[in-house]
Amino acid sequence: MRVACYLAAWLLSLACWPLAVLAAAPCERLVATGDVQSPPYLWQNPAHPGQLLGANADLVQYLSRELGVQIKLLNSGTWAAAQQEVRSGRSDLLLGAFLSLPEPQQYDFILPPAWPGDPVSADADPLANLVPGTQSDSTPAMLENPARYLALGRDSACNTPLLRGQLAKKMAELRASGLLETLLKSNLARWQAQQLPVLLAPDTPTQ
Repeated sequence: MRVACYLAAWLLSLACWPLAVLAAAPCERLVATGDVQSPPYLWQNPAHPGQLLGANADLVQYLSRELGVQIKLLNSGTWAAAQQEVRSGRSDLLLGAFLSLPEPQQYDFILPPAWPGDPVSADADPLANLVPGTQSDSTPAMLENPARYLALGRDSACNTPLLRGQLAKKMAELRASGLLETLLKSNLARWQAQQLPVLLAPDTPTQ
């Protein structure tokens, strides 16, 4: 009888807790998605089309390890489809989000931005140096775009003050450490290296 009374009292106390507190339990699994046609941030591996590469892919792996949360990287096909995935709540995290997105009230943007939008230190185009005559536009145009953020969908079941705080803390640490810039530069080099075989391939006459 006494145990039953204690249990009833405990359940009653839960009903009095703020909903924000009850919803702050750690999330064990997130689904992230983004624009898969935006090198060096995210693109499909031409050798293995099911694999996504890029600075955002590396960032997701790092955050997964640091937060102890499984993060699945979803290929939504298009940028518009990626946004819809997160707005609908089917996916949790939008990678490379702009503050100028349609319906920005559907997202919680994580500060600081993952990629501030400054051009990667490329006084000369590496592809142009390696392949004379190559146009400088071989460097992805999005390097000159505005800042890109991580954004949690408002309808995500994992969007809690706890997770937003954890993500903001990690992003600030990464920005201060210089790791984000390193990820962007290394993935720019990776993407450019994948283009070289195509640019260097001699024209093969038709037999």
